[in-house]
Amino acid sequence: MRKKYIPTTLSLAILSSFITYTKAEEIVQPEENAAKLESIVLTAEEQIKQSLGASTITAEDLENTPVKNDISEIIRRMPGVNLTGNSATGQRGNNRQIDIRGMGPENTLILVDGKPITSRNSVRYGWRGERDTRGDSNWVPADAIERIEVLRGPAAARYGSGAAGGVVNIITKKVTNETTGSVEYYYNAAEDNKEGDSNRISANLSGPIIKDVLSYRIYGNFNKTKPDAIDINKAIGSTAAGREGVENKDGALRLAWQIDDRQSLTFDSTFSRQGNIYSGDSQLNSDATSNAILSELYGSETNTMYRDSYSLTHEGNWDWGKNKFIAQYDKTKNKRLLEGLGGSTEGAINTLDDKKTSNLNTIRLNGEVNIPFDLYVPQNLTVGAEWVEDDFEDEASTRADDPTAGAVQLPPNRKNMESRITSIYVEDNIKFTDTTDVVLGVRFDDHSKSGSNWSPSLNITQAIGDYWTLKGGIARAYKAPNMYQNAEGYLMNTRGNGCSIDVPVDPDYRLNSCILVGNDNLKPETSINKEIGVQYAKDELTASLTWFRNDYKNKIIAGTDVLQTYPIGTTKYYLLQWSNTPEALIQGLEGSVGFNWGNINWTNNFTYMIDSKDKRTGNPLSLIPVYTINSIFDYDITDQFDVNFVYTHYGRQESRKYAEGRLEQTTLEPSSVKSYGVAGINFGYKFNNNLSTRFGVNNLFDEKKLRDSTSSSQTYNEPGRAYYASVKYDF
Repeated sequence: MRKKYIPTTLSLAILSSFITYTKAEEIVQPEENAAKLESIVLTAEEQIKQSLGASTITAEDLENTPVKNDISEIIRRMPGVNLTGNSATGQRGNNRQIDIRGMGPENTLILVDGKPITSRNSVRYGWRGERDTRGDSNWVPADAIERIEVLRGPAAARYGSGAAGGVVNIITKKVTNETTGSVEYYYNAAEDNKEGDSNRISANLSGPIIKDVLSYRIYGNFNKTKPDAIDINKAIGSTAAGREGVENKDGALRLAWQIDDRQSLTFDSTFSRQGNIYSGDSQLNSDATSNAILSELYGSETNTMYRDSYSLTHEGNWDWGKNKFIAQYDKTKNKRLLEGLGGSTEGAINTLDDKKTSNLNTIRLNGEVNIPFDLYVPQNLTVGAEWVEDDFEDEASTRADDPTAGAVQLPPNRKNMESRITSIYVEDNIKFTDTTDVVLGVRFDDHSKSGSNWSPSLNITQAIGDYWTLKGGIARAYKAPNMYQNAEGYLMNTRGNGCSIDVPVDPDYRLNSCILVGNDNLKPETSINKEIGVQYAKDELTASLTWFRNDYKNKIIAGTDVLQTYPIGTTKYYLLQWSNTPEALIQGLEGSVGFNWGNINWTNNFTYMIDSKDKRTGNPLSLIPVYTINSIFDYDITDQFDVNFVYTHYGRQESRKYAEGRLEQTTLEPSSVKSYGVAGINFGYKFNNNLSTRFGVNNLFDEKKLRDSTSSSQTYNEPGRAYYASVKYDF
């Protein structure tokens, strides 16, 4: 049995917090040292956030280009970002999530105020790596957000498991020392009556309970988006369903206690409920109009996600440096109708009234200290530790019977799964000269099943003259296996339909069927992320160009090696496990050009994918455009009136060329989606300091796309022209 490091690291995490109390009054830097350290103002984390692989979306951006519901709508306009599924199959094509640099949504880590959100892990993981989930980007309403930080490549590797592609950090609005608040109503109406409309209302309130000592912040949000019509894609002969609807209810409370001038304590409590409004979707594109169960469920709520989160954050700012300690508890309840688990029924609802609830409980402790000092050159050292425990109970996804009548050894308590990760990390921001900053880092993670992992990193910023800056980085990122992949009791049976082409066919049997089970000996997925680029800034012009490359190893897939065979009656069963595939390669270019002429701001960025392929098959890792161009033009015509124009151009989207499943040998026809552009325009008007309105048009030129069940590339619906308006009252 492997040695566990949990007690030692947990003690270190707690100790890092206690140190702040026991040493705060003992360690006092001499005045001359404080003067020397004035040039160091950034921690390693803050310095990394100034890399080329970092972007920021402000509260003003969210107001000027409002989202209908999910903030992924605006995050997708950042360089290197697209929306897609977790594989190149196109399954669950309309449930697109944030994909950074082509690494897939499962390699995008979502944070809220620096704290990871992993509720999507409670949703069943399919044979090809898909989940029936909208992801974790919609737990915070847009009106409660102060800014969103998007980190890509080496800049994201410091955050540990799940950040190999990048990190999206949603920063919520702070508490205020004066009573402030807002109420906003937003409505979006589609021009095509087969597409769903949206309503959103949100409110925020913040102020002091005891002035300068104790403050509060609360917010509430309700959003409802109707589903597309059940036959929206019939016009092109497609059986695929349109976009499903969703009903969100969100609430949060924050209490912030300013203990003294040096330290604060913040308590956060949030509650969210996300219920879908069913559109007829299934994993393998069953025709909902002819399937009695699916057609009867249209418009009803077939799955509901409940998320409760509680956290306590202590922050200290001492003479010797800073500390932060976070204790967090998240509970996710995933309640949904039962689905088929294998063969042609995988991912299709097969009952009208039997719902099961899975429960995911996550405890996270994180403590770190930041210590500035002068050793030959000014430096800022960060030392931290983290402990994460996931306890998961999923009766619905582990109910499949062993078709071999007991030949496959399954654990008795199959529905319970668990995972623990213990981590220690060290980073140092070294200011070698006034023009050279170097961030060195290393993170050690120990996973309860997949073992230990070291993630070193190096980021460099070099100013060249007054206007040019050279920036680069290299880091090793990783992702631990998810609990379904590790669980021996998670079983799927293809009944022959989904077997890999590498699995032999025995002609002596009427049916050759594959059984896929979990594997607790999986290696973690790893990626060597590199980027180098140049940035230019002078007067009203800023520009950048970045080359990035990710060498991806040990990606976890449904295995093709037959572990054992079970001939039973007229069926021959082949036992498979989740396994690691050798290598994949992703590389591309990102660029940006921005102009700021005071009341006119024009920002542009592009992403070009040079490579995105699994070296085992040559297939892309996810379905994203060859290139993407985003352009946003903001013009403040007067202090009261502004106009915003948004345009995104998507390049050609290529499908898979190589069959991976047995049925695909006859059904897979490589195809592509031609390039197209989506434009939008909106106008804002401020009646006074309190009351404002905004109205606009999305997809101005009606570049609508329908999801095609016969195509392996057009896997989603691009909604057509829609009109929206909002009114907001601030006080």
